Amino acid sequence: MKKTGPKKVFEFKSLLRSPFSLRSLGAKGLLAGVSALGLAAAYLGVSSAPSWATVAGTKHNFGSLSTAAVKTQDTSEICVFCHTPHNSRPSTPLWNKTDTGSTYNVYASQTLAATLSPNAPILGQPTGSSKLCLACHDGTIAIGSLLNGPGADQGITVNVAGPGVTAGGTIAATSTSYIGTDLRDDHPISFSYSLSYPSNPEIKASTAFPPEVKLDSAGRVQCTSCHDPHGTAFPKFMVATLENGTLCSACHDKRYWTTMPSVHKTSTATWNGLGVNPWSEDMGLAGFTDDNTALQSCLSCHKSHGGTAGKELLKGTNPLTGLVTDEEWTCLNCHNGNVAAKNVEPAFSYLYRHDVKGVYGAHIPSRVLPGDPVRETAANLGANRHAECADCHNGHGAKAGSHALGGVNGNIIGANGLGGWGVKPTPWAAAGTAAAVYTVVDFVSLTPGTDNLEGYMCIKCHSYYAYGLIPPTVPSGNADGTLVYQSDPTADFNINNMSVHPVFSAGKNAPFVTANPNWPLNSLGLTNTFRYLDFPGIGVRTGYYNMTHDSTVTCSDCHGSSTATDPSGAHGSNNKWILKGNETGVGSTKTFCYNCHRRDVYGDEGYLGPNANYSRVTHPVDGLGLASPFYTAGISTGNNSNKFGILCLSCHGGSHDATSNTIKGAHGSNAAAGTLIGSDPLGYRMMNGACVESHKRATTLAGAQMNFRVVTPATDKVCSYNFTNFIGNIANYNCNTIASCVN
Repeated sequence: MKKTGPKKVFEFKSLLRSPFSLRSLGAKGLLAGVSALGLAAAYLGVSSAPSWATVAGTKHNFGSLSTAAVKTQDTSEICVFCHTPHNSRPSTPLWNKTDTGSTYNVYASQTLAATLSPNAPILGQPTGSSKLCLACHDGTIAIGSLLNGPGADQGITVNVAGPGVTAGGTIAATSTSYIGTDLRDDHPISFSYSLSYPSNPEIKASTAFPPEVKLDSAGRVQCTSCHDPHGTAFPKFMVATLENGTLCSACHDKRYWTTMPSVHKTSTATWNGLGVNPWSEDMGLAGFTDDNTALQSCLSCHKSHGGTAGKELLKGTNPLTGLVTDEEWTCLNCHNGNVAAKNVEPAFSYLYRHDVKGVYGAHIPSRVLPGDPVRETAANLGANRHAECADCHNGHGAKAGSHALGGVNGNIIGANGLGGWGVKPTPWAAAGTAAAVYTVVDFVSLTPGTDNLEGYMCIKCHSYYAYGLIPPTVPSGNADGTLVYQSDPTADFNINNMSVHPVFSAGKNAPFVTANPNWPLNSLGLTNTFRYLDFPGIGVRTGYYNMTHDSTVTCSDCHGSSTATDPSGAHGSNNKWILKGNETGVGSTKTFCYNCHRRDVYGDEGYLGPNANYSRVTHPVDGLGLASPFYTAGISTGNNSNKFGILCLSCHGGSHDATSNTIKGAHGSNAAAGTLIGSDPLGYRMMNGACVESHKRATTLAGAQMNFRVVTPATDKVCSYNFTNFIGNIANYNCNTIASCVN
């Protein structure tokens, strides 16, 4: 700026120091002053509208006339705390502070590395206006430490006092304005936007930004992209409102957020005031309890400053420590009954669980190639065994609602799984063999027939896809508590097996509805053996009461909470292997099989149901009725005849493969025949039970023949009783071939 004489210089300096100085200028001086201000505004260049006058009403007014709590009594000037017309450092925008000299730890994650920032003295260090903001906000330089002091007091420190300021005049670490030198938990700054767009499909082109959101002259994201230090109509110097995700969505276009849209985008759920405050910013009217999830929007889960380092700025707070920790508390601060209607948090403290609260830092989503969606790699899923809410749920896509039990489409995900992903065996391997090739599938629809089976979600962790040829151990252990390895569900549930629970395909046992003369003339056929009836009191079929012989099922139909009133899902259980309990109110509480299969058809110890002949072979199969060791209560018989404590598993599922030390549950089977001459493959009728050695199927002319393993009950892994071999009941209906089991 060309000097016009001592008086003009003085007038300009005064003008910078106080907005009230305009009143003291004459008309000619006013024009000169306004011209000078225009030049200064060009230097400052951080807002589309002139904001030099509004700073007086903000917390950035540290002058003695300020209404803010943090201020000085030594001068009424305002602009001087940031700007000086002469001997500024650096050269723009007339900065009145020294360089902090600090070296910062910058934000980095698998999806963005701010360390790629160019043109910084040290690669990745803050540049431009961000460096200037940090001159105060990193807490290393006093607010009143200036290059040029006001008036005649050139080069002195102006004392500034107030809450959140140390005795030395720096922003205290306890202040919400404190950023510090560790920026790993702060929104990334000083990186070229072009490094992310268009390779990141979840952000917008800078040409689509609203006018108030700006990159700097080098195309970099800076503090001033979101904040105008001279003041705005919005709290915290924001250039636009944070409500309903308005400012965040100026740059971010999160996958599914607007296309599903997520329940987190639309929910009107509010905080009940208990536990950890889930809202870090107060929106709308004063007070946090009138905020709702839709209003909080992005800030329901994320925190621009003080989030979790390297974890997408998630903001969950551990209620035991008060510290922002890892992913799970972001979800559980709301899904503990204090905001969300369903309280899932207690399930993660049960004896057996997907241990989201016990494993930290192992969940590492990444973008492998430019343009890829953010997912975990198979290698990380296998090497860093963990469970986090985000492994099953996508907060940007999930809607409210679990899957519907029963029906031919009962194996697809629920609305709360939308936005998630899984893997599909492509193709399924030979019967009894684990899949080795998979296709990644996204859950974008609840329409039946699309690649949206819940089982695909589960096998991305529980299969060869994640752990290859080296399976992990079962956290619950074997039935006897000893170490055992997981079997591969793509082998167990293989659609080519002789028998499967219908997770990936329909069941295989589908005789004609008239096959069994004992069935009532109700056109239900084999469905007679399932709990298929109108729910008492409401006259409709719902939940397990809608389960039929041609239904498909999900993993979470069997794996879930031992407490029936808990939200659905395999979160945790006090039963081993995260198994549900018996929710029917009849029979052993551990016999979860009765949730689908009728107890009055199959029975258990001390109970012989009136409709036992509804099944293909009347149970108990040995024909001894209540005298059968299967039905006699005792320390080694009935439900105690195997170490699972579930009678059904003595014959169906529950075997132990000693060669691979793997547990073989009731998922499905393609096991070969036992040693009995003429016996059927054990995979037929899923006869790979804990105690069975051989099985010869019943016909309408000859009874079922069962041979059992000879065991040492004290040391056997799964069986706790030596049964006597027998030839038992004949079949109530026959199967022409094992392959079809259809008359």
